[in-house]
Amino acid sequence: MQNLRRTQFLVLAFTVAALLPFLNRAFHVDDPLFIWIARQIVKHPSDPYGFNLNWVSFTQPMSIVMQNPPLCSYYIAAIAIVSGWSERSLHLAFLVWAVLSVLGTFAIARRFCRRPLYATLLTLFTPAFLVSATSVMCDVMMLAFWVWTLEFWLAGLDRQQSWRFLVSALLISAAALTKYFGITLVPLLAVYTLARTRRFVLPLVFLLIPIAVLSNYDFFTEQKYGHGLFSAATTVSSAISSVTRPSHLAQLLIGLAFTGGCFFSAIFFWPLFEKRLFLLAATLTTAFTVAFKFFIVSWVYLETSEAVVSLQGGLFATIGTIFLVLAIFDLIQHKNTDSLLLLLWIFGTFFFATFFNWSITARTLLPMTPAVVILTIRQFEWQNAGHFPRWRILPAAILSLVIVSADYQQANCGRTASHFFEQRYRNESHTTWFQGHWGFQYYMEQWGAKAFDRKNPRLEHREMIVGPFSDVTPIPVSAGEVLSHDEWKFRRLPYVSTSALGSGASFYTSFGGPLPWVVNKIPPERYYSLQLR
Repeated sequence: MQNLRRTQFLVLAFTVAALLPFLNRAFHVDDPLFIWIARQIVKHPSDPYGFNLNWVSFTQPMSIVMQNPPLCSYYIAAIAIVSGWSERSLHLAFLVWAVLSVLGTFAIARRFCRRPLYATLLTLFTPAFLVSATSVMCDVMMLAFWVWTLEFWLAGLDRQQSWRFLVSALLISAAALTKYFGITLVPLLAVYTLARTRRFVLPLVFLLIPIAVLSNYDFFTEQKYGHGLFSAATTVSSAISSVTRPSHLAQLLIGLAFTGGCFFSAIFFWPLFEKRLFLLAATLTTAFTVAFKFFIVSWVYLETSEAVVSLQGGLFATIGTIFLVLAIFDLIQHKNTDSLLLLLWIFGTFFFATFFNWSITARTLLPMTPAVVILTIRQFEWQNAGHFPRWRILPAAILSLVIVSADYQQANCGRTASHFFEQRYRNESHTTWFQGHWGFQYYMEQWGAKAFDRKNPRLEHREMIVGPFSDVTPIPVSAGEVLSHDEWKFRRLPYVSTSALGSGASFYTSFGGPLPWVVNKIPPERYYSLQLR
């Protein structure tokens, strides 16, 4: 027991040490949505979505803009009442969910492999987890509920204790009210339980609890907002993906590339110099590189070498494919329900993220992180029964820390640009309009700038318009209407990026690029300012 506590403390210490340097990260991507809902909750606790927002260049009800349930925002509201709305206080509060996620991973890994500490540390040091853990979005919070759901359910089956099934069912409910994908734990655990017990058992009845909770939530929101928010989220996701999705082959290639990139650090526990694996990987990488070139890179907007993006896409897709093959191989090798659980966990998440979500994102693949890493360590232990080189965790950690540092600087560009424009234009008598959202919108609105509304344009003499060049829908202003214009550049990490227009990297949505991160020449972030005649 003492050794267990010592190991758990070590896991906690590594998690805190890895994330503390990023507590001042600017709010980024969808962070503002969760924060604005939390502010609404402070004022109107029973009406989290009861306000309008200009998020996509025109004003909509938040109940349409937001496609996630509100539990994460309730948590933010509770924290903010006590410690305020600053970046440091909220990121520190979300460090709790990162710690719970890695501790839960450790608890599960003890069931599947002999070296759970390394499975846990490798989970921490994957790009998907470490980058996601620096946000105040719902993803890592949901992952914490996910892994502890599994631990309580498996412990319930082992010990036949009904209270553990009840706790697990309540955790599924919390996961589903944090992010709708959490409800997929119900079929996952149902199939696993039936495969393990070979009959219907009473604990399966507990799985009706989260179904009832989500159904009642959908009914309540339909009464409140005119449409059930869970039902609407599934409809909107299908509608967007049906319009924007490329061919099934291209979608599969991007899904494999995101999988390989998100969990890239796990390859340091592969037998990289084993001849057969090396030849297989080289062959697959060559084939996927060619496929990336002709089926994806040909229609993606790039400002850099197509060959570089194609090669990284081919490498990432190879790694993603090997992860899926390992899950199948593990089931064939062990022929038990533990292997079945890992396979269903990985394949279910992969297919949802690749073919059913509104776009492919690293955040959607995040729930499979523990399963991928546990599978990797299981295979490494099987091939290296008497030898376990601990140093391999070091390059995994360095790689992921570099990637999260790139994301950190990218996020901070929006805040830096906003502060720059504030110093130049806040005291002007005219209105400053802006385009672009994510964190840039959050910080611009803090000092009084207004988001441009395409459905209600009100541009007048000598007013300013500012925004990032990366915005794909610029304001239609003719050259004759412009009195003056300037361009500004803000530095970010020069050779690694998770989100840079034209680089091929787009960690948060495949709409911006087919890879979650890239090693490439990354130009500075560019912003413009225009003054109207």
